[in-house]
Amino acid sequence: MEDGDGVTDTAPVRADPAGDAILDAALRMLADGGLTAFTTDRLASEARVSKTSIYRRWSDKKAIFRAVMEHWGGRAHVEDQGDFAAELDHWYADRQAKYNQPGFRQIAASLLEVSAHDPEVGEAMAADRHATWTTMREILFRAIQRGEIDADIEMEHLEQFFLGPIYYRAVLDGQPLDDSTIADFRRLALAAVGYNQNRG
Repeated sequence: MEDGDGVTDTAPVRADPAGDAILDAALRMLADGGLTAFTTDRLASEARVSKTSIYRRWSDKKAIFRAVMEHWGGRAHVEDQGDFAAELDHWYADRQAKYNQPGFRQIAASLLEVSAHDPEVGEAMAADRHATWTTMREILFRAIQRGEIDADIEMEHLEQFFLGPIYYRAVLDGQPLDDSTIADFRRLALAAVGYNQNRG
C-alpha cells in the first residue's frame, strides 16, 4: 500500500537500523500469524530487543502499526519517460513484484483490519497515505500535462482507479499478479483514461 497533494517533507531521515529490525520483525509476525499473534511481548522476543527499546521509539501499539505501514508500504520509483504508457509499464512491474512478495496479502489484510477496527489508527494511516505526492499521482500529473490522457477526472479518483484492480486481485482474491493479468489491466486502463500518445 504507497501514498495529499504536493506535500514534501524535507527534514532529513535519521537512520535507525535497530528500529528497522523491529519493524521487520513486526512484518514477519503479521505475515505468519496476523493480528491474533501480535503482541508487544512477542514483538520484543521476535526482534530480540527489550520492550523498553520498542516503547522508546513508539509510544503504543497504534504508533507501531503506523510505523509498520510506512516501513512496509514502499512507493514505486518511476522516472519521467516522456510517455504515459512507458511510465505505467514501469509502475506495473514494480507493483507486480511488490504485491507478489510472500506474506504481502497477510500483512495488507492485518493492517487493513487494524485501520477498520480502530478509527484513530485508520484516520492516522489515511493521513499518512495522503501526506505525500505518490508515484501514481506523479505519473498521472505528467500525462495530463503532456495531454496524453483526459484531464477532467479528479486526481484521487484516477489514482484509486489504477490501484484498485491490482489490490483487489492480490489482497481480496489472493491471486498472483501474473503477466497476463497485468497486460489486461494495462490495456483496459489505457483505454479507460483515453490515452493518446499523439495528443501532446
